[in-house]
Amino acid sequence: MEALVPAVLGALKLALKLVIIIVPLVTLFEVLRYMPIFRRAGRAVDPLMRGMGLTRDAAVPLFTGIFLGIAYGAGIIIRVAQEKKLPKRELFLMGLFLATCHAVVEDTLIFVVIGGDAWIMLGVRVLIAVALTALLARLWKLRND
Repeated sequence: MEALVPAVLGALKLALKLVIIIVPLVTLFEVLRYMPIFRRAGRAVDPLMRGMGLTRDAAVPLFTGIFLGIAYGAGIIIRVAQEKKLPKRELFLMGLFLATCHAVVEDTLIFVVIGGDAWIMLGVRVLIAVALTALLARLWKLRND
C-alpha cells in the first residue's frame, strides 16, 4: 500500500504532462489545417513526396499522421482516398510511411519528458520512413513495368 500513493502521484504527473503536450498540438493542428500553411508545406515537400512515389494528394493525410498520430491520420486518409479516388499503390505507400513515422511531434515530446534525445529519435524515424517508402515505391514500380 505504501507504493500505491507514489505510483498514483507519478502517474497523475505523467498524465498531466501528456495533456499539456497533446491538447495544444491537436488544437494547433486543427487551426492550421484550414489555413494556407498546409498548401505551402505541401508544395515545399512535393519533390520529397514524388521521390517516395506519392502525389500532392497524400500531403494532408501524411502531415496529419506525422504530427498527430496514425489513428487520426488514418481517418484523414480514408476521407481523402474516397474523395480523390487514390490508387491502391499510393494508399499502401502512405500507410507504410505512417507505420514507421507517425506522431513524431507528440511522441518525441513525450519521450523528451522522460529523458530521450529528440533529434536522434526524430531523425532516425524520418530517415527510415523516407528510405523504406522510397525503396518500396521503386520496387512496386519495377515489378509493374
